[in-house]
Amino acid sequence: VTSMLRRLQKLGIDKSDPCQLTPQERSRFARLDIDPASVTWRRVMDTNDRYLREIETGLGPEEKGRTHRTGFDITVASEIMAILALTTSLADMRERLGAMVIGTNHQGEAITSEDLGVAGALTVLMKDAIKPNLMQTLEGTPALVHAGPFANIAHGQSSILADRIALKLVGPDGYVITESGFGADIGMEKFFDIKCRYSGLIPSVVVMVATVRALKMHGGGPRVVAGKPLASEYTDENLTLLQAGLPNMERHIKNALKYGINVVVAVNSFATDTPAEVELVRKAALAAGAMDAVVSTHWADGGAGALKLAEAVVKAA
Repeated sequence: VTSMLRRLQKLGIDKSDPCQLTPQERSRFARLDIDPASVTWRRVMDTNDRYLREIETGLGPEEKGRTHRTGFDITVASEIMAILALTTSLADMRERLGAMVIGTNHQGEAITSEDLGVAGALTVLMKDAIKPNLMQTLEGTPALVHAGPFANIAHGQSSILADRIALKLVGPDGYVITESGFGADIGMEKFFDIKCRYSGLIPSVVVMVATVRALKMHGGGPRVVAGKPLASEYTDENLTLLQAGLPNMERHIKNALKYGINVVVAVNSFATDTPAEVELVRKAALAAGAMDAVVSTHWADGGAGALKLAEAVVKAA
């Protein structure tokens, strides 16, 4: 009944008694008139098979004449995953799921899952998924793992609910670190422009991760191919190549500062990095406006390798 009333409201029909509907209003209400060629809703599963990205359905004898070009997306690339990360409550999720556009009618008007009458069922299916997963790091630090739509097609953030629960657990004197995927050029921008607007939460500090190897790539270093040994430019000291890549990091720092938030650069240092290279990155970060730039070796030393970084983050916050 709720879905039906919402559809009437969407159509601008201010009636709730079916007997009062005119034949034209009944037709508009009951017939979605979906254009099959416009359907954008795709099938979803967690199998990574590129050949299934584009498929044709309806080729069986039972579906003769109802062929349709469609495909599979992986679950994290679905709109429902994007909704899960941005939702603030079960009721909010119900609204967002109902607003999903699945295609258009022959007049070019959007058809939503609410129009199909399935938004309530979708919410029931997701009622347990809305609860974040409490996990832990190797050293026993609690970590809430929840959602993660790709930033190239969505907003690339972990869930608002997980952040709010974490903030409640640590209390007013605690610290919560939340990750925005796909780097500062996509993830950070979408964190501020999309997630923060919905959540109302404002971060205290931006922790920007930089590596010598990545900066050398930005400086024009040779292409890195999976399975092939790294070129000597990445394993040997090369200050010229590194210097050429520093503007990439500097631009990201300046972009973050435009939001009025302090920046701390974590120089994620690996075994092949030389002291001169690491120091070059550190000085460039400070010159670009970072409040601090700290060498971090947590990949090798665990929490102890990130202790100075943590202290810098606390100070900047």
